[in-house]
Amino acid sequence: SDDNMSMSDLLPLVAAALNDEAAADAAKELATAREERDTSHKVEVLRAINDGDDENEDGETIVYGSALFEDGQYHSRNEDDWKIQLNKSRNICRLEDLRDCHICVGGGIAIASLDELSNESYGWVNGDETDHPDLDGDACSIKIEFCPQSTILTFFIRGWPEAEWKAVMEEEDAYAEHDIIPFLVENVAVQYPEAIVEFKSIKFSAKKIHGALKRLLPPKRRNKFVQTERNEKLHAKEGKK
Repeated sequence: SDDNMSMSDLLPLVAAALNDEAAADAAKELATAREERDTSHKVEVLRAINDGDDENEDGETIVYGSALFEDGQYHSRNEDDWKIQLNKSRNICRLEDLRDCHICVGGGIAIASLDELSNESYGWVNGDETDHPDLDGDACSIKIEFCPQSTILTFFIRGWPEAEWKAVMEEEDAYAEHDIIPFLVENVAVQYPEAIVEFKSIKFSAKKIHGALKRLLPPKRRNKFVQTERNEKLHAKEGKK
């Protein structure tokens, strides 16, 4: 009958529509899984925004620079260093906000904070002495080394006049290396309130990378460090006997 004919004609269309819907759902699931994977592999410099109320500590965060951990590479001068170039976001970090910034991995787990450096951590004004090719006369390079994990953060300050940072580099007691953050925030940012920060790279010591991140290193190098760790533990055990 005509009804049977029209129904049979519709069947391929219904099947195609169902297939399209299934394909769309599969694509969504794949995108979600990829996003979750990227989040767990992400290294970020970010700032947490809250109003000081303990109940609101998980407030908004502003990301200033990010990259996937596995997109890094071994440093040309030291094959034990894993260096990650950060992708700059559209958000602008003012120098006065530097203390509120953190290095985070895995979607927000802080591994280092700029609010208070430990006694073993330090930093220095590097000026134009850097291996970053995009440094120009308008920027001053700063390095912060977080110890004992030997993580090094490099960032540029723009809006701090070249003559001023050169004078700081030449003056032996201009700042204490352990107090470089207070110096930059309380001195430089107060004097130059329009100064901004660009986070450029994070360098990890492969021997001291957290276990979850170490699994993302290229296999040959990862295996070397795993073997080294085993040997060190074995020697430590033998030393106790």
